[in-house]
Amino acid sequence: MNTFPAQCVAWVGVVAGLLWFPATAIPAEEKQAPKITYDDHVKPVLRQKCFACHNADKKSGDLDLTNFTSLMAGGGSGAVIEAGSSANSYLYMLVTHEGEPFMPPESPKLPDDMLETIRKWIDGGALENAGSQAQVSQKPKLDMALQTAPSQRPEVVPMPGRLALEPVRHTTARSAVMALATSPWAPLVAVGGYQQVLLYHAQSLDLLGVLPFPEGMPQVLKFSRNGTLLLAGGGVGGASGRVVVWNVTNGQRVFEVGDELDTVLAADISSDQTLIALGGPQRVVRIYSTESGQLLHELRKHTDWICSLEFSPDSVLLASGDRNGGLFVWEAWTGRDFLMLSGHTLAITGVSWRADSNVLASASEDGTIRLWEMENGGQLKNWRGDAGGVACLEYARDGRLVSCGRDRTAKLWDANGTQQRAFPAFNDLALRATICDETDRVIGGDWNGTIRVWNAADGAEIGELSANPPTLAQRLEAASQQLAARQAELQPLLQALQAATTTADNARSQLAAVQAGVKEAEQKLAAATAKTTAAQQVVAPAKAEHEATQQTIAAWEAALPLLTDAAAKLLQAKDKLANDAECAELATRLQAVAQSRGTQLEAHRKTLAEKTAVWEKVVQEAAAAEKEVADASAALAAMQAQSGKLAADLTAAEESTAKAKQAADAAASVVAESQKQVERWQGELEFAKQAAAPAPAATP
Repeated sequence: MNTFPAQCVAWVGVVAGLLWFPATAIPAEEKQAPKITYDDHVKPVLRQKCFACHNADKKSGDLDLTNFTSLMAGGGSGAVIEAGSSANSYLYMLVTHEGEPFMPPESPKLPDDMLETIRKWIDGGALENAGSQAQVSQKPKLDMALQTAPSQRPEVVPMPGRLALEPVRHTTARSAVMALATSPWAPLVAVGGYQQVLLYHAQSLDLLGVLPFPEGMPQVLKFSRNGTLLLAGGGVGGASGRVVVWNVTNGQRVFEVGDELDTVLAADISSDQTLIALGGPQRVVRIYSTESGQLLHELRKHTDWICSLEFSPDSVLLASGDRNGGLFVWEAWTGRDFLMLSGHTLAITGVSWRADSNVLASASEDGTIRLWEMENGGQLKNWRGDAGGVACLEYARDGRLVSCGRDRTAKLWDANGTQQRAFPAFNDLALRATICDETDRVIGGDWNGTIRVWNAADGAEIGELSANPPTLAQRLEAASQQLAARQAELQPLLQALQAATTTADNARSQLAAVQAGVKEAEQKLAAATAKTTAAQQVVAPAKAEHEATQQTIAAWEAALPLLTDAAAKLLQAKDKLANDAECAELATRLQAVAQSRGTQLEAHRKTLAEKTAVWEKVVQEAAAAEKEVADASAALAAMQAQSGKLAADLTAAEESTAKAKQAADAAASVVAESQKQVERWQGELEFAKQAAAPAPAATP
């Protein structure tokens, strides 16, 4: 039946139901803790504290604790041990004094070490002896059943609260991506890794939580139709298989079912959350009740490994496909045959229901994708999904489909099978692909462990996820190293900022001093200008007076000789006219006038000298004032030129400071972000330690 290369068919129990899957590398098992058993650990405690009242002869409360069989049978109040759940075990409630009547009666509760022994024994499956197999609690930890099959967005979209981020296991080598799923209503991605399931935010790609899966390797992940639960099926190839259900919001395990002798390859929970179906190499589909944990049906028509199964969205039907191409549809609650769908020639690698439950899509190693109607089982459509073989298939909420396969490519199809987009190819076989309806992103994983996230709209790659994330200690170390490196990068930038700030401060100080000098020079120029104006106002009158005096003197100097000469001639005339009294008087008077005018001329000359001195002084003062104006103007021009240069220098310094500050602020922001990362991982480490610490013993 198998025609693929030998290196691609090294089958082990950890394969995901695809005939061409290679074996997945699984790390060696860690050293197991010793089993806590009734015979070796619990019986000595009960002998010391309880046998006196609860023995075959004296069955207080109709309860005999002296042997495993009678203890598990319980007493008058029913079973006292709920294997796998100490919280639901009546005996444990009594001995921890969480319930009444307190045991032992009228005595302190048992010592903490004894209580811890009993708790570990019950939670470990209530083993009778070292050769016993752990029993499974038949009661779910909460009532998961819904009144109807959900089809609408819930009022509160389920997203994880704070969960521990410490990986259960981190290895240097990555393993194949065997399980991927996205929540139907939330931006949430589940990724299967060895002994763990990782929850990522589909928008930010941040790790939101780690859910331990000690059962082995998850081979299938499914969210419940309302998104509140996450189911994982898997185990250890050729050894064991199991299905686990978690509450998405708090990460608590709420249900466990199945006790397979090989790994679980396919599993699902009905939309009303009343049924869980699983299948695998044992070729049997088993359907369990979530109310009681009981096996309801075993469907045995498959002739080869069951590779895929899924409940219809209305919880009415269940589809399952096997490695031999067998594809069946069952009535979910009755387990009766409903349809056998014939058409695929090789392994059924994926089944997925359209949201209205009327159409089933199937994918196969034969390379085809087929759509089936549920009235008569007729084929509505089929197309070539991957020439080498399709690995998985999933319906989106809006009717599109996503697939991937041997050509290493994830693809998006419309409802009619027309390819909308082929995303960039992986470096190895593409094993899983899923679509997040809330973010319209496609997530795919390959054989090498690479998980990529793309925008469905344009095919752009957004980033990558990991099924093997580093430990918190490694994250803290990396963040601390990054912080140290970024702090080292910040220091020279801070020094450059300080130098630029000092240069700018000096330029600012110098500019301020020069600007003060400019103001002083302006004041001096104004004073000098005013002084010049005042001097000029004095010069003109002084000059006029000086010139008027000069003109007066000139006139007098011209007239005085004539007057003197006239006086002299008159005197001569008088001498000749000796008896002419009038002429004598006139000559005397004229001589007196001439003498008087001579005296006045000397007075005018003296005044001229004074006016000349005044005028010369005024002229000198005006010249001095003009020089002061010229000097003040020159000083002001020099100050203004210096101020302009310093202003330019300051502008350059401020620009340098701004650039240095921008660079330093950006680096400081990066440092602050790195510091937040360090603090985040420190906080996550502490939270993980607290979450992993055993709960303290109850006190009365």
